[in-house]
Amino acid sequence: GHIVLVETKGDDRDNSDSKAKLRLGRKWADLAGAMYRYYMVFDENDTGFDGAYRLSEFLELLKRL
Repeated sequence: GHIVLVETKGDDRDNSDSKAKLRLGRKWADLAGAMYRYYMVFDENDTGFDGAYRLSEFLELLKRL
């Protein structure tokens, strides 16, 4: 019952451009409605970006959707 948009990132892509894309993706999901989800997923780097996930964290989250 959900449509999931996943933006994958290499661990070397943890920069201000990625932060801006994360904000934009989350805004899109908010405006799109409850059925839609947006996730930015890095390989295993903890970027410290609020709302970004490591691959292992995301896979666990996806199981719960």
